[in-house]
Amino acid sequence: MSRFTQREERLQAGDREFVVRSIDPINKSVELLDPSTGDVNKMTLAAMRRQLSDGQLRRVTVCPLSGTVRELEQSAKARQTYLFNQTRVQRIEHFMRDGDTKAEAIRRMCAEPLTLNDGVIVSPISIRQAYRLMDAARTSPQELLPAYVGRGNRTARYPDEVERLVRDLIEEEYAKVHSRITLRKLADFATTFAKERELIAEHRRVSRAYVRDILVTHYHGDISHRRLDPRVARAAKHVAQQRIHVDAALQRVEQDTLVLPLIIKTADGNVHQPHLMVCMCCGTAMPLGWLLSLTPVTEEDTFQCLDISLRSKAERFEQLGIDCDIDPFGLFANLYLDNGPENKGKRITQIATVGISITRVAGHSGHRKPFIERLFKSLKLALESLSGFTRFDEKDGTRVAEAEKEALMTFEQAEQWLVRWLYEVWPHTPLDRFVTADYDIEKAPGITPAARWKHYEQHSILPSPPDRTQWVRLRYVTSVRSMSPKTGVPIEGFRFRGDNLRHLIAQYGPDSKVTVYYNPSDYRFAYVADKKTGELLQLVNAEVRASTPAFSFSEAKKRRAHVRASNPPMPESVAAFNSDLAKASVSDASHKRGIRQRQHAIRESAKLDKALQKSRTNPLPADADTDRLPTLMDDCFITEDAIPAFEVEAKPTQPNAGNAR
Repeated sequence: MSRFTQREERLQAGDREFVVRSIDPINKSVELLDPSTGDVNKMTLAAMRRQLSDGQLRRVTVCPLSGTVRELEQSAKARQTYLFNQTRVQRIEHFMRDGDTKAEAIRRMCAEPLTLNDGVIVSPISIRQAYRLMDAARTSPQELLPAYVGRGNRTARYPDEVERLVRDLIEEEYAKVHSRITLRKLADFATTFAKERELIAEHRRVSRAYVRDILVTHYHGDISHRRLDPRVARAAKHVAQQRIHVDAALQRVEQDTLVLPLIIKTADGNVHQPHLMVCMCCGTAMPLGWLLSLTPVTEEDTFQCLDISLRSKAERFEQLGIDCDIDPFGLFANLYLDNGPENKGKRITQIATVGISITRVAGHSGHRKPFIERLFKSLKLALESLSGFTRFDEKDGTRVAEAEKEALMTFEQAEQWLVRWLYEVWPHTPLDRFVTADYDIEKAPGITPAARWKHYEQHSILPSPPDRTQWVRLRYVTSVRSMSPKTGVPIEGFRFRGDNLRHLIAQYGPDSKVTVYYNPSDYRFAYVADKKTGELLQLVNAEVRASTPAFSFSEAKKRRAHVRASNPPMPESVAAFNSDLAKASVSDASHKRGIRQRQHAIRESAKLDKALQKSRTNPLPADADTDRLPTLMDDCFITEDAIPAFEVEAKPTQPNAGNAR
């Protein structure tokens, strides 16, 4: 699926389907054919994009477009290889402009060695590799950057304990401001401690090159980088090598969160440093969405801000009283985020399935997201005079005590001021990067965000927002659970039932495995897809009511544990009763053995009496003794009392023999 509406594409409006017959980019119109009736409907592209944003129209696609997720944290060798690949592609393109075919240009490039400015000759590449570089440069230029981070030696030179030792020494001794420990001393100390702990042999030592490699690999290429504050050094040591050029609207979008130096008044007290999340189109510098939060932002807040950015904001502008004649929205191509906890979840990665390529940059790296950082700086400079701001001499948090004494703003008032500046002042601010970017004044899109957005909206076709149903499913976590007609669907210790449970049981059957969709930030609801239509049917947590707040699953479990912990301990009478009950219910093992032995002796005595009684009732015949030989006991009469009593031992049996049978 392309981000742009194509000819012969099918659009669905309720039960009806339309086919895009033609697109007129000059008049900004589109013709929709109804195959069932043959009628042709004509509408503007702006109206079609608005209906796609509101959900009145839906794009019916077969092969969805998928973006890519690329990390910018690469090694120095990977960045060097990236520059070599770019140089090779540029040389091939230069030969092709001179008249060579693609094959001739590639062979010519592979035959001529690549020489650097310092005279070093780079080893040539094969013709097949050159073809792959050209294909990557045409389809996905990010593939020119090799992923060396995921590779490595098959066997390590030193054990992992040595690496941890060196990293600990770097953190504790070397990576300090004005540290007395040099890199050579660091290697000597690592060798001494490694031998004391018997991590390496006595004749070996930890080399300085190995220590430097760990320092460069895990921290920075500049060995003095860690002697600065890491949050400052990452940007302070950055080399502004190339300028970022964005040539179209919605091509590159940056989203970041600003900790506002502001105090807001609430019913429960004053809240310091609220969080403002903003999503901005870098090609036009136009803000696409915002989110103001009194608490640190979460993954759900990131989705909420992206949802506002992708869809129309006309109704929201009316609610806040914003005077803005521009409604910026649409599906963007590349999204740049930092690696904060609100952007690292599995659901955020799934955004690539709607066609958005995600690039994560390291935290505190303003040079990786320069456009949104410039917006935040201008916002603080413009609004720092409002009551509650803690800025003084352009430094945040230097007048907290004075700000608390002022007439503080409420949450609604603060949001209105922020959004008014974002869409009433900033769009009409001339930006220097737009002044120096276009030297052809007649074709320049403009030097303000509003002018550039209007230019791209009038002279190009902006992509439509993603399908609403597909976007909603991205915000849910999926899990396979058993659906019981009596207890419902269990999710993280909660049971979900509801009016749709009977319908789902009839479709899937009792105690069947189903895929459950749920939002980790709202423990009240879970969803199961209808087996026929695919529509997500809602199930309700059995523990919630209409007035229950929308807690997250983790918060709900914490509150449940808090309630259990607050329960007073049981009185001593309960413990005494349980102890007496256990003693009365479980008999003593030795007592059981004594009973078994006595019972066995009684049974053996009964067997003997039974045998004697049987001999009396059925004596031997008179002539039974005629054939036997005479003995010494013939003249003796043995009475019953004269029969000795013998102790009979029971045959030992294997334990649990009855269970084995």
